[in-house]
Amino acid sequence: MKKLLWKRGIALLSLWVLLHQPSYSSSYIYGYTPNAATSSMTWSMSPTTLGAYGIGGMDISGLIYTYNPIKELDDDFIVTVENDKVGGGFIFQDTEDWSGKHPVRIKKVIPLAYTPLALFGKGRVRTSGTGTLEDVSVIYMYRFDSCFNPQADPNCPGYVKPKPPAVPKIPDYDALEDDSVKLAQEDTDRELLEEDEEDRDDEDEEDDDSDLETLLASTTNALTLANQVAQSAIVNSINTATNIKTYYVANIPDSYITEYVVLQGGNVVDNRKALRSLAQDNLMNQMIEEQYK
Repeated sequence: MKKLLWKRGIALLSLWVLLHQPSYSSSYIYGYTPNAATSSMTWSMSPTTLGAYGIGGMDISGLIYTYNPIKELDDDFIVTVENDKVGGGFIFQDTEDWSGKHPVRIKKVIPLAYTPLALFGKGRVRTSGTGTLEDVSVIYMYRFDSCFNPQADPNCPGYVKPKPPAVPKIPDYDALEDDSVKLAQEDTDRELLEEDEEDRDDEDEEDDDSDLETLLASTTNALTLANQVAQSAIVNSINTATNIKTYYVANIPDSYITEYVVLQGGNVVDNRKALRSLAQDNLMNQMIEEQYK
């Protein structure tokens, strides 16, 4: 019996949807919304909740609701599915009284005349008495007119081709009326220009002389510094060469073999050339020491 009623309901729904589909317009899109009662027994008829295209151009043509009532046979339990109407009242109300009845899963189709979505207020499933609901589902059937706004698609009736953007008008330019051009075309005093050129030449020559003096001064300072460095290096070299202190320091071991030198043929004669060389070295040292006094 339940299967027979279900098949009759599906047949009636199919016939009703077929009769409500217009044959004169190809701009309509038909569909079903997601379950509006997924997270709550009360919902708003917004595009976010319904997953629909939008408020403008959308009509609701009915809804399908299902739920599973949980109750005891003798308990009173009433379930109502309804939608508020913007401005007051209800767009529809459908009530099932389960008082004194065995609870069974229900699925119903509520047909509506095409009603703009903008007229729908909040929807809800409310109960009274003793019992609960499980697996609640409320799905709306809709049609959406994609040409509700004719400018949405060039193929829509009433579409108006947008005007091209206005091209800014560029004013005409006359170079002969430009003050800068007129100033450039005025006669020039040649004598004044020649005086300016002479003044610039004199300034350039003065700059060159100043640069040359700076260069010469830098060169002289560099040579003086180099001479001082060279003289200092020479003096250090002489001092190093004449430092004979290392010759006076010697380590003689405790045990050594004494050598005796025996001269054959007479006495040792002083080397006069060596004496003259030492005298010259002494004179050189005195001359160098005089430079630092």
